[in-house]
Amino acid sequence: MPRDISVPLTEEELEEAKAIFQSMPTYNEEGYFLPQDLKLFCDTVGYERTPEQIAAYIEYWDKNFGGKIQLAETMETLNVLHNTPMAICHQAAALDKDGDGFISADEFVELVELMVIHDPRLKGVSFAKFVEEADTNLDGKVSIDECGIWVQNRFQQLGYAK
Repeated sequence: MPRDISVPLTEEELEEAKAIFQSMPTYNEEGYFLPQDLKLFCDTVGYERTPEQIAAYIEYWDKNFGGKIQLAETMETLNVLHNTPMAICHQAAALDKDGDGFISADEFVELVELMVIHDPRLKGVSFAKFVEEADTNLDGKVSIDECGIWVQNRFQQLGYAK
């Protein structure tokens, strides 16, 4: 049965999701499962995604996380999934591969790919436009926090709740 993802998960539901994650066929002691289990995981926790979205998520995880869907990252994402912009902001921090606290052009491309999986209307944003809109302190860079505000604003423009 599909789950209403606009409602936060309870602690009990998060624990249940963790148990489901750990029961996936490719789950291992290192705390991850492989992308071929993603559809089964989503279906089991009641998170309905289209085949195209599942394929895009798999491509995203392959490209950005070496094909390993991590337990800790997944639990953190499920904890904010009820708020799509917040979930995207959470992923923005994870995409800061060099750990400098800023979103580079390459990291931005990956962020937009993820945003488009959630809502295709977000296609077509250039890095230059992103910096222009998000760089509120005008230092020529976009911090994770500035990125978060920009993501929130983008999703609000599309009718998502704050």
